[in-house]
Amino acid sequence: MNAIVKWMGIVFAIGVALMYIEYRFAKKKKEGFTPTDRQRVTGIFWITIFFCLLVGGVMWLSD
Repeated sequence: MNAIVKWMGIVFAIGVALMYIEYRFAKKKKEGFTPTDRQRVTGIFWITIFFCLLVGGVMWLSD
């Protein structure tokens, strides 16, 4: 169980890092942070949650 939580945390941390990088690039644009950028960051968040659950589910089922 501890390994499952560890890998889910790693996947979540990678997703948060991707959201942060996307946010920083969006703020540096000439237009600034637009609603389209917010939608993209929100999408990355939900994909991160999906992959966390997928990794946890696959590891739990393979145990």
